[in-house]
Amino acid sequence: MAKQSGHGLTFFSLPENYNFKTSKLSKLGIGLITILLISLMLPSYKNIDTEYEVGTIWSKEDLIAPFSFPIYKDDADYLKEKQEARQGVNPVFDEVPSANISSADNVSNLFQNLSKMFKEASELEKNNQGGLKSPRIEKDLAGYNSILSPEDITWLYLLYKSDNQNVSFTYSEFMNIIQKALRENSDKYIINVRKDSLRSPKITIKKENVKVQLSEDLSKVSDKNEVTNIIGERVKFDVKDSNYTEISKKIASAFLKENLVFNKELTELEIQNRIEKIPNTIGIVKGNERIVSKHDPINRNTKLKLDSYKRIRLEKLGVEDYFIQYIGKILTVLILVLLLGFFLYYIRRNIFDDNNKLILLASLILLVCFAAFISLKINVSAPVEYLIFISAASILLTILFDSRLAFYITIVNCFLIASIRGGDYVVAYTSFCGCVLAIFSVQNVKNRSQLFRSFYFILIGYSISILAVGLDKTEETSKILMQVLFGGINSIMSPVIAYGLLIFYERTFKITTDLTLLELSDFNHPLLKELSSKAPGTFHHSIVMGNLSEAAAESISANSTLARVGCYYHDIGKTLKPQYFIENQLDQNKHENLNPNISTKLIISHVKDGIELAKKYNLPQEIIDFIPMHHGTTLVSYFYHKAKYTAKSEDISDYIYRYPGPKPQTKETGIVMLADAIEASTRAIEDPSPQKIESKIDDVIKARFMEGELDECELTLKDLTKIKQSFLKILVGIHHHRIKYPEQKKLDFKSKVY
Repeated sequence: MAKQSGHGLTFFSLPENYNFKTSKLSKLGIGLITILLISLMLPSYKNIDTEYEVGTIWSKEDLIAPFSFPIYKDDADYLKEKQEARQGVNPVFDEVPSANISSADNVSNLFQNLSKMFKEASELEKNNQGGLKSPRIEKDLAGYNSILSPEDITWLYLLYKSDNQNVSFTYSEFMNIIQKALRENSDKYIINVRKDSLRSPKITIKKENVKVQLSEDLSKVSDKNEVTNIIGERVKFDVKDSNYTEISKKIASAFLKENLVFNKELTELEIQNRIEKIPNTIGIVKGNERIVSKHDPINRNTKLKLDSYKRIRLEKLGVEDYFIQYIGKILTVLILVLLLGFFLYYIRRNIFDDNNKLILLASLILLVCFAAFISLKINVSAPVEYLIFISAASILLTILFDSRLAFYITIVNCFLIASIRGGDYVVAYTSFCGCVLAIFSVQNVKNRSQLFRSFYFILIGYSISILAVGLDKTEETSKILMQVLFGGINSIMSPVIAYGLLIFYERTFKITTDLTLLELSDFNHPLLKELSSKAPGTFHHSIVMGNLSEAAAESISANSTLARVGCYYHDIGKTLKPQYFIENQLDQNKHENLNPNISTKLIISHVKDGIELAKKYNLPQEIIDFIPMHHGTTLVSYFYHKAKYTAKSEDISDYIYRYPGPKPQTKETGIVMLADAIEASTRAIEDPSPQKIESKIDDVIKARFMEGELDECELTLKDLTKIKQSFLKILVGIHHHRIKYPEQKKLDFKSKVY
């Protein structure tokens, strides 16, 4: 229903609370579009490659013909017969009677007209008025430029005036020589096409609606160029001058007329009649006749019967059959997509809830399916099915998400490419072997260049699986080597494609991978350099926190890299007012003369400042989340108690003395919250011992737990125990007592004596 708004009519409107990222309707749309697109790539029966080849053994049950059907010739053989028939048809020409009868007369008219102009030019030349160069003569002679060039006309003019002493003939005699040569060749058959373009040794001439076939070869016909050369040779015999010989050839070419005109329509009709007489079958299979028996080898004749049976069966399919076939296609894809959906819903719920990530997964699956579809359409003898770069998708999934998800989707992809290629599960098997090794090779990748080490693993996976299948099917060595070669090309190209697409997916879908985090951990990053120079105490605190958080995250199988990098950036807001934080103060405390309310606002403001800085430098949202979440909604207790003491009242609200939150939402942010409080509090312990450090860790964890700050981050009591042990191990190492060496003891003794 149309909805009127200030900007005009809007026919479709989304709910005000619509959120594409989490919308269930969007999830349904993503799923349906993916299923539909993949279903369209699945082949129909007529496109499925046959599962039998000449020389293989029929492993199925005996195949009995349910109805009679003709045995069709092999397409290549039938096409060859049609080509031979086409070449065997004589081209048809229409005769044009008396085409060259007037050629000699036309030559006479040409010479007479030129003679008149030459006479006038000669008189003008005597009067020094230009002769042939006079404007009027040049204009009149220009009408003959299509026959003769200006140089040719000059030679004829010299002959007319008898000024050419090198020839033994006159102007009139030259005209008669050309006319005689034309008359001698006037009875020849002259065709209007090049003679060497005719493939048939004979032609058919249509004379007044009657076809007469020349039984001789093409020696009885000539083309215009051939006759012109004959006339030129005849004239040359009489005139013995190359210039006038060429002139005669030009004149002959201008006035010769082709008397046989190629009739394309009749020729094509003859070809079609000849092709229609070629049978496209070589026999018949009767109903209930055995087509092939189990365990029989498939020879050429058997294959023709099987192909013919398949062809007839497809021709018998009706609209209802095709509809059922497409239902089957959709069900095939639907089952695989639903299984993937169940996996995401129950095991990777965070991905299932994010529609952007679902689009990412769908795009990778569609890319793999499209590659399989293209490989099926390329009609070459090479094994292009091994150029389906499914390994690139597996590498991307491992880096963008994790190896478990990559493994599951790889299985789905292998089934899909097998379906698209008409049940080619050999390709699915070899692709699966290459992909699994690719997943293992990039599971703990630390930089982008390590992507290329997957080449060796993919190559091993493809080579061994191709060799295994080839030996099992006793294929020729050359065929196995060709497949291994294409598998090698796949292993080279997959890491390259993955490298390029990784950057695209990271930026387009704003995915933070471990590679991105490792790049952010570089201390040369502008924010970290600024933090180390302006707030060195905070920077050192962040480094120690990073070590604590990384170890704790590893102990509970959380993302240790994310936890460490989150620590590095969690306090970047302090770079704007570093002197108001105790770890950066070298002399007087800036808060001594400030109101507790103002001090609290200054302290809390570093969260907002940090978020703004992080967005300015385009930090990933996963890192930005650490800035507010590591404080959660905790109380700035020092200034809260100072305010109560100053006001001498217990009724002061703690609202303005609390951080705005939110509370930690992930295990990593929860670990960083604990690491931040524990690192700062243990640093203040006098004469630290393992017992004191452990007690302090227990107190901090218990306090955060009782305050409810860890309620939303999925950390269990078992996780907290492991986190405590990780913290304790590192902090005891940091705060250990140093052993006094003998010289140091002696020096201490002397200092006491003196």
